[in-house]
Amino acid sequence: MIKRTVFVRPVGHFLHGFHFRTTSHGDIHPIVQLFHPLYVPRVHTPFGGMPEDYRSGALDLKSSEPGVEQKLIKTLGGDILDSLLRIDTPDKFQVWADHLGYSREFPMLTNALAGRRERAALLAEREITNYDKSVRIGDPSDLAWTKKRIRRLRRLIRIFESGQRRTNRLLRTFERLNARNNGVEAWWRWSPVVD
Repeated sequence: MIKRTVFVRPVGHFLHGFHFRTTSHGDIHPIVQLFHPLYVPRVHTPFGGMPEDYRSGALDLKSSEPGVEQKLIKTLGGDILDSLLRIDTPDKFQVWADHLGYSREFPMLTNALAGRRERAALLAEREITNYDKSVRIGDPSDLAWTKKRIRRLRRLIRIFESGQRRTNRLLRTFERLNARNNGVEAWWRWSPVVD
């Protein structure tokens, strides 16, 4: 357990786990299923939790209840864990991310991981077009951030166009950094989806 979060091991391209909400009275409030791709830059565990994208059914327990440990193990080991671990490929994640309306960076990098570099580059170009429009009509205070974002997207396109080996090296770097930042680097394993 790291910062009230239990991670499912081994850790691959995706970070699976559960986050426990506790109160000062020792109550254990809804267990939140956590799922996040490590290949997207800057995945952090904010305030002891994770990005809470999928909420499981509410499970309210008191830590003073008799048998609370067995109830937690029974709950975590059943259908909730099975449904969480079923999302184990880029294509399955893509469906899930589209349903939740993730940011546009998630599909772009998911396509790159799955070997669809042309699609990833197309999504990056669309983002650049959107940012170009916002530069023309947007707030001047956001101009520096927007230009920096456009430069980053152009670098990503060059990497995608240079081949899958270089793309995998970039995604592996993102994963390693995120695994280290989230305290799971010892359990993280890299394996390319496409060579």
